[in-house]
Amino acid sequence: MSLIISLTKIFMKLIIRNSNRCLYIIKSKIRGFVCRRNFLQKNYLKLKEIVMKNNCGVPSYENPLFSKIFIETVSYCNNDCAFCPASVEAGAKNPENLMPESLYLKILNELASICFTGSIAFHCNNEPLLDPRLPSWIKMARSLLKNNFFYLYTNGILINVDLANELFASGLNRIIINNYNDQHKLNSSIRNLLDNSAVLRGEVIINYRAKTDYFGNRAGQSPNAPAFLKKPLKIQCLRPSTEIVIGYDGSVPLCCADGLWRVVMGNVKNSSLKDIWFSDFFKRVRGALAKGDRDCAEICRVCDALNFPAPKGIRE
Repeated sequence: MSLIISLTKIFMKLIIRNSNRCLYIIKSKIRGFVCRRNFLQKNYLKLKEIVMKNNCGVPSYENPLFSKIFIETVSYCNNDCAFCPASVEAGAKNPENLMPESLYLKILNELASICFTGSIAFHCNNEPLLDPRLPSWIKMARSLLKNNFFYLYTNGILINVDLANELFASGLNRIIINNYNDQHKLNSSIRNLLDNSAVLRGEVIINYRAKTDYFGNRAGQSPNAPAFLKKPLKIQCLRPSTEIVIGYDGSVPLCCADGLWRVVMGNVKNSSLKDIWFSDFFKRVRGALAKGDRDCAEICRVCDALNFPAPKGIRE
């Protein structure tokens, strides 16, 4: 298995990634060194773009529909990671921001009516387990969307075996836990989950990460970005051609990197998902990004994101 992806150990229904501390530190330092040097970063991204085109093809902005949808039922995070614009330290999100049930049901019914077959991620720039309604809401979704792949990302602070199994029983297929710890140790709640992994009823992936790491400038919104681009990259972007994001209030930002919703494509309160997806502006942005023109939107001009498609949360 490629060391570039990570060293991976499999324990029954549990997958652990980036567990080798030395390798993680080396990768992190290399990434930081490249990102702080404009020439190296541009050439690295161009090389990555070539690899992506060979593996994934050129994205079509005329895709019949998105293949993944993110739903934020709560707009808050309880962690303080240095790279995240939605962290507690950044103070941009309110813990009282919860999606109304009527709006959630509207989204689910629309997905069912258009025979949506893609994956559903019950998270985006938030901590989904802060919403106590989540197990029952996933159960609602599963009753309408019986064959879709359901997953979520969590920082694992609130996770335990009972909650994980309740989510799996409700219809969730996969839980991906980012274990944020600068000492490269498992946080206590995640350690307890690992110790009881034999009774898990679904797939759990634990990914070691550091709170102080750098993962790109996140559409120019990352608090620990060393610098922002002075000129837009001439590199394609796959995200708006394959996925759509819905915030707690129905807002549809341009992509998952737009954690502060600076470019909003519409609102599902008063528009359908299809109308927003096929709106002139959204199609124009997707067309430009498919051609490598990042001068099409405010956040795209400064963004350095270039990611392989991950319909189920991880590259498989």
